[in-house]
Amino acid sequence: MTVKYAASWRRIAFSAGFALSCLTIFSLALSFLAPLEYPRTGGGAASPAVGVVASAAGTGSLGVFDVAKENRRPGTPRDQVPTHWSSTAALEGFLGQNASTPRQRTVDLYINSTLGSINVRAFRVGYYNGAGQRLVWASGPVSVRRQRSCTVQRVTRMVSCPWAMTTRLDTGNWPEGLYYLILTGAAGQAHMIPLVVESAAVKGKAVLVVNDCTMQAYNRWGGYSLYAGPGNRYRTRSYKVSFDRPYRNFTEIDRRDTPLIRAAEAIRDPRLRLAYTTEARISGNPSLVNGAAAVIFAGHSEYWSPALRRNIETARNGGTNVVFFGANNVYWRTRLEASRTGANRVEVCYREARLDPARFSHPDAVTTQWRQGPRPDAESTLTGAVYGDLQATGTFTVTAPRFFAFTGTGAARGETYPGLVQGETDEVYPTARYPLLRYPANLHVFAHSPESGHHTHHGWADSTFYTTPAGAGVLDMASMDWLLAQTESTVPARSRAFATRVTQNIIAAAATGPLGHRHS
Repeated sequence: MTVKYAASWRRIAFSAGFALSCLTIFSLALSFLAPLEYPRTGGGAASPAVGVVASAAGTGSLGVFDVAKENRRPGTPRDQVPTHWSSTAALEGFLGQNASTPRQRTVDLYINSTLGSINVRAFRVGYYNGAGQRLVWASGPVSVRRQRSCTVQRVTRMVSCPWAMTTRLDTGNWPEGLYYLILTGAAGQAHMIPLVVESAAVKGKAVLVVNDCTMQAYNRWGGYSLYAGPGNRYRTRSYKVSFDRPYRNFTEIDRRDTPLIRAAEAIRDPRLRLAYTTEARISGNPSLVNGAAAVIFAGHSEYWSPALRRNIETARNGGTNVVFFGANNVYWRTRLEASRTGANRVEVCYREARLDPARFSHPDAVTTQWRQGPRPDAESTLTGAVYGDLQATGTFTVTAPRFFAFTGTGAARGETYPGLVQGETDEVYPTARYPLLRYPANLHVFAHSPESGHHTHHGWADSTFYTTPAGAGVLDMASMDWLLAQTESTVPARSRAFATRVTQNIIAAAATGPLGHRHS
């Protein structure tokens, strides 16, 4: 761009005189430094070509974020949003930050493509009267090119992409929340990158957590994840995975995170205050969620660093409610390390203590299951229950109808709701059989649901609740697809209506202060 404009000024100087050239340069400089204002069209905003910084001026709300006001805006119909995303050399990308944070609203975007030029659109996920999302911003043509080949670290088999930054997005005026950044080519190619525009403050709010660490563990872009490597073999898996690469597996965000966001923002209560962040952000910021009314995890928050667990437990001990709307939470102990793009961009999980180089120097950081040695600390002391089964199906069964979550449902003891126990499940196992397990002293099972899955034909999904001396309540729904089931037409309408009311009861109650002060 600099060379192009320099040549232009020389031509002007020779043709129109030195004075006119100086005046023109001065005017251009002023306009270049001024913030760009893009006209809004429909539910979003359109922009001309993106340079180094893509401005989003005028597309969001300044000051205190009002989730009810945001959801009164017209949403974007789902048929205008791509639903089949690819991740190939034709078009793919990743972000250089785990989130757009209050201190760093400009986000680096790395794109690899053979298409020459693409467009970027930002859809905010929400309720929007059932539409489910709103187009907040759209770019003009963005120049893209083929990037350098990605590397595979020999020992850890970590895939990372040493790409040059393509452009920057200025999210300063975007409303807080979860976004789909959708890259599109002229022939309809589409690639999606999740982005969280983190809340400026969380005090007194219900914080919705996007499971970016768990997503990255399952991400098989480049042929490796924490589960498998070439040939889909466990023994060729990665020991480390990097955020410096595109996503290939979009299941986690589609089936876990977006249902939570939409369910929370559908609550029609002007007093509801929501905030948004990610697992990696909490892990790297000890006081990030202190003072929040609640911290709410979606369907699957499986990979936890010691820092993430310590920070959530500190908030809980201070009176912050914690809600797990899924199952198989806090299962693998991980570490987060820095990459070339910043802190907490590499996730470490060897899975076996004998493989982890930290087993001698830092035994409390060895990346195995939390319930395993050398320093076992079962997840049940935080979640209330432990992972039990996968590929499960079962019938949600009420055991405590007076529990606050069932208010207004008409549920009676023994009432059953088919279709709500799906995927992975949690259970309260007897400590006589599993002596390493520990449970909170006042643990309450409010639903004891029969299930059958991969590990057992006659198991249980135990939905639990307990309170702390500071008044915090901790709730575990014990079914990974609890939120997803509310949107599936194959689930009976009666079950969906029941689950929707229960979910909204839990979020609304958790958002108004320590549950232990009102519910025992």
